[in-house]
Amino acid sequence: MDHYFFFTHGRRYDPLPGFNGFIVVELSDRPVRYHIQPTFIGGMNADECHTMALAACRIACTSADAVRGKLSVDRLHRAMTQPCLERLRTMQYLLDAHMLTHPSDKAKFCYLPTVPTLIDGVIVSQETLEMAVFMTIGQEDVRVTLRFRFIGSRWMCQYADLG
Repeated sequence: MDHYFFFTHGRRYDPLPGFNGFIVVELSDRPVRYHIQPTFIGGMNADECHTMALAACRIACTSADAVRGKLSVDRLHRAMTQPCLERLRTMQYLLDAHMLTHPSDKAKFCYLPTVPTLIDGVIVSQETLEMAVFMTIGQEDVRVTLRFRFIGSRWMCQYADLG
């Protein structure tokens, strides 16, 4: 277990407990480990963290497949804000244009499945959660960074960066 100690005015405070677990995904040969660390007392519980790890993994894999042209970006319309979807569409367009002139990159990146390997998250506030999903596509290591915001009555992805 990781220990994070907080010092304020010379006093030491007990560490904030993190949430650790595993999720099972069909393309991975073993469960995918996750760690979610809160930055304040209260907030999400273990079940909510598990649910968010599943959602982050699904959104990251779907985003990677959409950018590579294997799926429509519109499949994410219920999980992402409109500005986030538009940025993903732009990335899809730019990657598609790049792949037309770089067929060797297309062969390495566009045909093999996305396989998640690790999920790491930070609960920033009551309404903000940031996650990084580490995955492989063939021999390439890829990280998808996501920011979720609690909007209305549900968590929505408002930022997704693939790299």
